Amino acid sequence: MDEIGQKLREARTEKGYTIDDLQQITKIQKRYLIAIEEGRFDALPGDFYVRAFIKQYAQTVGLDGDALLNEFQEDVPAPQQQPEATEQPDEKSYSRLSRSGDAAKPSFFKRYLPQIVIALIALLIIAGVYVITIRQSQSNNKPAIPVDSSSVSIKQSESSSSKKTSSASSKKTESKSSSSDKADKNKLSVKAAAATGATQAVTVTNLPKTGNKLTLSTTSATAWISVIVNGTTTWQGSVSERAPQTVAIADGVTSFEVKSGNAPVTSIKLNDANVDLQGGDSIVRTITFTATAAN
Repeated sequence: MDEIGQKLREARTEKGYTIDDLQQITKIQKRYLIAIEEGRFDALPGDFYVRAFIKQYAQTVGLDGDALLNEFQEDVPAPQQQPEATEQPDEKSYSRLSRSGDAAKPSFFKRYLPQIVIALIALLIIAGVYVITIRQSQSNNKPAIPVDSSSVSIKQSESSSSKKTSSASSKKTESKSSSSDKADKNKLSVKAAAATGATQAVTVTNLPKTGNKLTLSTTSATAWISVIVNGTTTWQGSVSERAPQTVAIADGVTSFEVKSGNAPVTSIKLNDANVDLQGGDSIVRTITFTATAAN
């Protein structure tokens, strides 16, 4: 086992990943991952894949892939040429296809652009005429409102009753408004700050005192996730879009962490509130939740 393989293996062990976990996260075959750790680079498909796989491995376990390759550049074979997939056309064919495709686009637009412009202008004129016609029709059909002095005569008793009804209605409205304001103040709020490297902070307000839970899933692929409370891992495992995981948060807990080995596809919900994990360029990320309890 050479030095770069030993360093990668130690970083993987510190993250708590097995080779199988790493295979699920990086999609690199297990036998290639083992070959990298043992320094058997000749077992990989080619020199290009040696550097690409090492870089992806390093990023997944929290290391700087470029810095690692520079540090051990004498041990890692330099790539000669990026391999071409057998189903792709050769360079000459691809160039001919690109030129023919580029030449066809201007020809198509030049041929049909005048007809498209004329059709759009005609549609705009028709729409304008239709709108004007509808407005004129509505204006001409408005009924006149008759004014009758007897209709505006209101009895004293009806006026008094109306005032009482209005007062009662106003009190009900104020009561509902007060209840609504109170509910808004106690509503759970989850705000995620922008990711910084491999970390991200999430601020939670009005966290219920009991019954809190995390729902862990992904938008695609799979991710290895662990939940840590007070320095102790309470749950860890692999989740996906079809196999989400619900983790209960103990009563009274106001600070905890979620570590993801594939942050770009990870989806987290705290109770019914989504946690925005957008941004950040690190595949592995630690999301720290800091909460204040509801009154």
